[in-house]
Amino acid sequence: MASPQKFDDPPLGDGALSTPPSPSPVLRLRLVPWDVGCTIALLATLVVAATGTDWGSRLFGFLKNVCTGDDCAPVPYGVDFYIYPLVWGGIGAAIAAAVVGPVVSLLKGWYLCFWPLLAIAVVVVSWAAGSVLTAFCSQYWH
Repeated sequence: MASPQKFDDPPLGDGALSTPPSPSPVLRLRLVPWDVGCTIALLATLVVAATGTDWGSRLFGFLKNVCTGDDCAPVPYGVDFYIYPLVWGGIGAAIAAAVVGPVVSLLKGWYLCFWPLLAIAVVVVSWAAGSVLTAFCSQYWH
């Protein structure tokens, strides 16, 4: 069955001149100086806060109250099993957002500085959810 569309171009195999291949695309990064400066300052602040201060023990100090043994009383719906994955998953997501996010933004041409702020927000949400779950479960453990 013949194709319903007719093309005016001659077939390439009949000695017709073929078009030269187009050059490969050039990667152009769109950077704004204030955005790069804010991103570097926020990432440096995050690294200093995570490694040089005791914010980790202040934020996630509630984890020492989590009952992990077999002698713990049961909690409704087993929500006590979700405390550690929620907290550590939030920390991992925050690290991924702070490290991978600016690279993706560089390639896409987006602003960079919202990724460290998103990482801070993810840590705060994981802290809040973990501490609420620990407070809820502690009434059944003790």
